Amino acid sequence: MNTKFAALTVLGTFSLLAAAPQAGAADNGFYLGAGVTQTDFDVNEVGTIDDDSFKLIAGFRPLDWLAVEANYNDLGSFDEEGLGLDLDFQSITVSGLLIAEVGIADLYARVGMANWKVDAEFSGRESASEDDWEPTFGAGVGVHFGSVGARLEYEQFKIDDFETDVKTLSLSVTYTFL
Repeated sequence: MNTKFAALTVLGTFSLLAAAPQAGAADNGFYLGAGVTQTDFDVNEVGTIDDDSFKLIAGFRPLDWLAVEANYNDLGSFDEEGLGLDLDFQSITVSGLLIAEVGIADLYARVGMANWKVDAEFSGRESASEDDWEPTFGAGVGVHFGSVGARLEYEQFKIDDFETDVKTLSLSVTYTFL
């Protein structure tokens, strides 16, 4: 093996390792994102219902350790043909994120409020809608590569009116406008 090539490879590897924390450093400012979600509804009388869907993200990170974020979550739907019941769930959340930087990763906790909405249709003839505000909390991990980020997050809130726990796991991509 060529000695110069080996030296350049070692030097290049150390340069990349040294640059990695800077590449993953927090990009403060406004950001937008989108992701895919898996939502579980723990309904006392029915059991667990799950569905795949999506979320949209808008946020502002003024400090390395703090962000404020709003999310639209299409939480999925539940169709029970035998009962003639069709339910569609969605929420808008507003949260504060407390962030700890660990190398190139951001670990964060989320606390806020969720405005949930349920649209129901009975046998295709009658419909009803209900919504309310409930506390929400969650945790996640994210990484940044310049302005582009990726995150994995868990979030939960209750729908007291239906005695339901809503648990969402999401994988998202964000872009920070510097």
